[in-house]
Amino acid sequence: MFSNHAGINITETKLQIVEISYKDDSFYLENVEQAVHLESISPRMPEEKFIGILQESFNRATKRKAVSSSRVSFALPNNFFKIFEIPYDDSLVKRDLNDHFRWELSVLFPECSNSDFYIQHIEIDKSRIRPEKKAIVLAIEKSLVKTINVFCVQNNLELKYVDNVHLASNAFLNLDKSVASDELALSLYIDQNFSSISAIDRSSPFYFKILDSNSQNLFDELTRSVKTLGDFNLSLKDFSRILLYGQDLTDEFENKLKNFFGLPLKKTNPFEHLKVEQSVLENHFYKYKFNSFAAAAGIAIRII
Repeated sequence: MFSNHAGINITETKLQIVEISYKDDSFYLENVEQAVHLESISPRMPEEKFIGILQESFNRATKRKAVSSSRVSFALPNNFFKIFEIPYDDSLVKRDLNDHFRWELSVLFPECSNSDFYIQHIEIDKSRIRPEKKAIVLAIEKSLVKTINVFCVQNNLELKYVDNVHLASNAFLNLDKSVASDELALSLYIDQNFSSISAIDRSSPFYFKILDSNSQNLFDELTRSVKTLGDFNLSLKDFSRILLYGQDLTDEFENKLKNFFGLPLKKTNPFEHLKVEQSVLENHFYKYKFNSFAAAAGIAIRII
């Protein structure tokens, strides 16, 4: 049975909250709020400072309406993860597979202790596009998850899940009934410094790339990603649409993306499949900034 669940998206500069409840046989949007951090956060911050910034933002975000749920999950930025693609042997049992990924992590990032990471992976051969036995691996330091859990305990919250911001946003692919059974789509998550692109077969990602934050032109990075898709015998005409998530997206930027890709672009509204409490209907974030809450809402619906 679904219990009230709050999703929190942490960006470098903001904390965003979406709370969802289940009643009268329907899912309701109970709360949508955000607060701008007094200081930008990073994964390298000392725990005490990180929690202090998070707490101050959380206090301001919940000032108008407190979070009623005791269960909470977090979406975290791309730069909080080590993300890479490697071959794998599907004859390995889960524990051995995780050990293999940890060994690869130590090779790719020799400065890291691989035992200090939690591992998540996506098998790209689940798609119809890439049959090779490869996996997209996301690794996050255990100390970061511990820090977030300390924050939760201090606020009498139970931590359920921690996920990548882009993957959390992609949760809406499973709810969108308009998605054709054979659809290929691209999804973009646009963030201040660490944006990303993913290619998806129905709801199965088969390509994931963090866009270089040092690039002077995001569209140069996108051009390189499109070229990589050619390695899978795909061109842009094979994709039906672009799913767009992210922070503070302007109409001008959206038009540039449409012109670049030449594909229909859907700016995702994460609330369109939810009933809405009366108190939320006039909420500024609900009415005008809905797209930027895709990750918070996506992690909140993860247990639906």
